[in-house]
Amino acid sequence: MKEEKIENIQKKLELITGKWWFFLIFILIQFIIPPYASKGYKLAEQGMVIGEILDHPIAHNYTKLYPVFKIIPIILVISIFFLRNKVTRLFSFYAAISYVLFAFLQNIAVTEKYGLGIVTINFLMFLVVAALWFWEVIARKNDFTPRKQQFWKYWV
Repeated sequence: MKEEKIENIQKKLELITGKWWFFLIFILIQFIIPPYASKGYKLAEQGMVIGEILDHPIAHNYTKLYPVFKIIPIILVISIFFLRNKVTRLFSFYAAISYVLFAFLQNIAVTEKYGLGIVTINFLMFLVVAALWFWEVIARKNDFTPRKQQFWKYWV
């Protein structure tokens, strides 16, 4: 993508995400988009459906991969200290892939009671966050250069 086009898209994203109503929309849709269950459910069971899906996600089928997703972020964070902005794309790409995996593996389940279930709003929100991380891979706006500040401010 051309640098000029990237900047235009970035300005539009910053304009939209800087508005007060942008966050209000994200809060309100939490109550509008219900979970999906292939066997159906009554509206009063919505909380139970969400609980059942989150208690039995398909991520539980891939427990052998858990250590990998603990080690890679540690390596990336350590590499930021030494390589700084040379790893921003890799870090952003890892974050994007992680959020895509979170969307699919943590918010989808196959249960006896509800069949295939999806916590739809979580699924969508994780994918939105993933899309923004993928955008960061292209736009490269993260800056891992340390800034000079007083020592006592580091605890914040």
